[in-house]
Amino acid sequence: MGIDVDAHKVVTFNALHEHRVVTDPTRAIPRVRYGRLDIVSLFRRQITSHDTDDGNPLIYALKGKFGYTMPYRDFRLLYIAAMQILPNALADVNFDMAVPLPSSSVVAAIIAQRAARQRPGCAVVPCLDKATIGQVLAIAPAAGQIKRRHRGEYTSQLAKLQRLDPTLMIEMKTLKGPVRPYFSPVVASGLAVQCANRHVLLVDDILSSGSSLMTAEAALHAAGAASVSALTLLSRLS
Repeated sequence: MGIDVDAHKVVTFNALHEHRVVTDPTRAIPRVRYGRLDIVSLFRRQITSHDTDDGNPLIYALKGKFGYTMPYRDFRLLYIAAMQILPNALADVNFDMAVPLPSSSVVAAIIAQRAARQRPGCAVVPCLDKATIGQVLAIAPAAGQIKRRHRGEYTSQLAKLQRLDPTLMIEMKTLKGPVRPYFSPVVASGLAVQCANRHVLLVDDILSSGSSLMTAEAALHAAGAASVSALTLLSRLS
């Protein structure tokens, strides 16, 4: 079961193929480890000969961005598939608190709420905020600390950020993959104190480079979290 995208940017659910996004509840659940962070995903993204946009149209449609839309019927079918997968995806994950990554829509928040229902007494705590460009620049490492092969690209990206309004929120999609890990796109809010000694499930809509998740993981550990694992709607490309 996959998705189709027509010329008018309408995203629809298709039970007859697995193009772009695999949503079949009977398929193996995507799992990956980035550093010490274990990440499980509900749907697997994949490139096919019919698509070069790596599954992002689905996220765009759910967020109502860039002109993409999804009819309610198709959204409902997608939601049903996700809810069928969710219990198995979280069966081996230890958590007693869910924290959604900040997003321009409620996608991560909804998934966090549904995940929390899998654990009695589990709270959803929105304790992470998108960093501003000024905040990102304030803690960006010096060029000498960057791997030599990345320095040119890093200094170029740094210069672009320095020309922007420092009060704007950072958009990690504007940064190229190899240098993303050097920038911190999220910051912990005052609510992060609630994470102390808790097993936190970090929730995001899509796994790309993993930079945002790993930055968020570090912020939660700094707030005293006992452990951090992650759940995303869409996996990395495979």
